[in-house]
Amino acid sequence: MLAGITGLGGSYFLHKYKTYGVFFSSLYIILPAKLAVAGGVILLISGCTGCLVSNKKPSCGHGLLVYLLIIVWCIVCTTAALAYTHKGKIDADLAPLKDVFQNYSSNSRDPDTKAVDALQRELRCCGLKNYTDWLETPWFNQSGKYEVPLSCCNKTFHSCNGTLDSPQLLYNEGCQIKLEKTLLLSVDVIIITSLVVLFLLIMSWIIVAQLMRHQPPQEYRILDQE
Repeated sequence: MLAGITGLGGSYFLHKYKTYGVFFSSLYIILPAKLAVAGGVILLISGCTGCLVSNKKPSCGHGLLVYLLIIVWCIVCTTAALAYTHKGKIDADLAPLKDVFQNYSSNSRDPDTKAVDALQRELRCCGLKNYTDWLETPWFNQSGKYEVPLSCCNKTFHSCNGTLDSPQLLYNEGCQIKLEKTLLLSVDVIIITSLVVLFLLIMSWIIVAQLMRHQPPQEYRILDQE
């Protein structure tokens, strides 16, 4: 369970990064997510080790378990610290967002085009701030059509074809704010799960310490003779 909690936030963030990687200015933002996943894997190994030595007398296995928990502690602490640091840099990390929209083309194989369409469909948004941002893109001016990409169409309106004659059929929210909120949620999940795991690790150490305690030797005594 602890392994799942630890890797949950990291896996979620890495999934988002796989889809929206072109919108980020650097790879450092995914470092906390990778550490969270690594911590989850090591915690899973330590959990299996704990199950093997739980019913045995104090041994090297108990020492290995403590050592693994210390490694997880260090990783999770680093993960929480990095996630908290990057939380205030989301704006800077999303600096290329405007350029990606400007590079939009009609080629469905183009990475920027695929990323923008996926972003608008998944987050149900259109443009950076709203659909009017598309009026300033090279794609809009070169196409000669008074319309925006079909990914801007609100799914509830099946008659939408992207034309600006019916803006009420388009998503009315911009993608920048919605993407920032999604990423902040992912970072918050990493921070919260890291803090939960740190607390549970402390409890685990207490339990392991109790298991490793040596029983005091029994004093010899002379049995009463009848």
